[in-house]
Amino acid sequence: MADQVAVVTGGGSGIGRATCLELARRGASIAVADLALERARSVAAEVAALGVASFAAQVDVASSASVSQCVAAVLDRFGRIDLLVNSAGIYQTGAIGEISEADWDRVLAVNLKGAFLMCKAVVPIMQKQHAGAIINVSSISGRTKSLLAGVNYTASKAGLIGLTMCLANQLASDGIRVNAVAPGTIDTPINANLTPAELEALAQRCPLGRIGRPEEVAAAIAFLASPEASYITGETVNVNGGAFMI
Repeated sequence: MADQVAVVTGGGSGIGRATCLELARRGASIAVADLALERARSVAAEVAALGVASFAAQVDVASSASVSQCVAAVLDRFGRIDLLVNSAGIYQTGAIGEISEADWDRVLAVNLKGAFLMCKAVVPIMQKQHAGAIINVSSISGRTKSLLAGVNYTASKAGLIGLTMCLANQLASDGIRVNAVAPGTIDTPINANLTPAELEALAQRCPLGRIGRPEEVAAAIAFLASPEASYITGETVNVNGGAFMI
C-alpha cells in the first residue's frame, strides 16, 4: 500500500488504532482522526515509528464543519486520500425504555451520520482520482439480535450496512469500492463498561469461545482496503468468532 493515504476515524483507540498500525505496516501513510487529539497524536507517533508518514487530526464526525476541516487538513498534508475507514463510534446498552431521545440522537449522530459526513467529504476526492476504498465498521448487532446493545446502537450499525451497499452501487463506476466489517465483541475500550459476567456471556455465544482482538478486525479491514479485494464491493464481512453466520 505504498503511496496510499488512509484516513481512519476513531483512530486513537481500539479497532481504529489497530487499523492505523496494520495499514502502516503495509506501507500506507496514515491520518489518525479522532475527537481526542492527544490519543490521535499518540497513535500517529506509533505509526511514524513504523517508518511511514503520519498525521494526527482532531475531528468530531457528527459535525460537518469539523469533518470538512479535518479532510482539508489531510489534503494539505498529503495531497490525496485513497482509503477511508469509518471506525469512530460510541456504544450504549439498555432496553428501549432506558434509551432517551437524546441518547438516540447522540449515537446515531456519531455512528451513522458521522460515516455519512466523512464519505460525503472524501468521495469527491476519490472521484477525481477515479480510485478509492471505503470501509465502514458496523457490528454483529447490526446483523442479528443483540444480547446487550441498545436500539440506538443496533439501528446505527444496521444503517451502516445499508449505507455501504448504497454507496457501493453508486460509486462503482468511479472506481471506488465500499465495504464493511461486522465485528462481534472485541477487546476494546468501547466495552469497558461491561461487567466480567457480561463479557463472559458474550464470549460463550460464539463457537470460538472468546472475544476478539482489535488486530483481528484490522486484518479484515486491511484486506478490504487492499488490491487483493479489487473485485469485492458492497459486502459486509463478519469478524465474530462464529457468533453469527450467514
